[in-house]
Amino acid sequence: MFLKKHIKIYNFYIIYSKIFMVIHMNYNISNECKKILRDKNIEFEVAKEEQLNEILKIYQERMNWFKEKGINQWTKYKEHHSKDEFKDIIKRKRLFILKQNKDIISAFQIEENSKYWEDNKKAYYLYKVVTLPKTRKIGDIIVEICKDLAIANNKMYLRLDCLEKNRELNKIYVKHGFKLVKKGHDKAYYYNLREYKI
Repeated sequence: MFLKKHIKIYNFYIIYSKIFMVIHMNYNISNECKKILRDKNIEFEVAKEEQLNEILKIYQERMNWFKEKGINQWTKYKEHHSKDEFKDIIKRKRLFILKQNKDIISAFQIEENSKYWEDNKKAYYLYKVVTLPKTRKIGDIIVEICKDLAIANNKMYLRLDCLEKNRELNKIYVKHGFKLVKKGHDKAYYYNLREYKI
């Protein structure tokens, strides 16, 4: 009985540790990055569920902007990414926001895995990057924050997948040091896999 009890406790500890490893994250960013945020009156936060509707409006505004500009991207974004999916990401504390003058101007997701990358290297994967169309250079700040988070959490790489034919987006990532590792496709999604070595 004594042995069974301790085996149960040990198994619970192992399960709990695995869950903790998934959800725990060091949110520290460098002093240099903090200064950039201060100078631009921008706050970096973990997203909360009560902010979800405001966050989703930003995605909608960006979708409208793509359509107006004739850019064939995110045409079926809502079909592929439900509100419940966002709720789950927020619950796991993996959706982040930038606020300026108390208004949310950007959102992005960071994960420890990706279905497009087949190795097991220590990396963070960047998803769902969105900024309000009226903002400028916010994407640069997001990349720097993500690099800092990767460093703070002992990752070797910051990785992402992006639409192959979106040349402007690929140029931005090249500017930030993301090297092209591989091209691939998943049904109609033709993508580039890029990584930044920490």
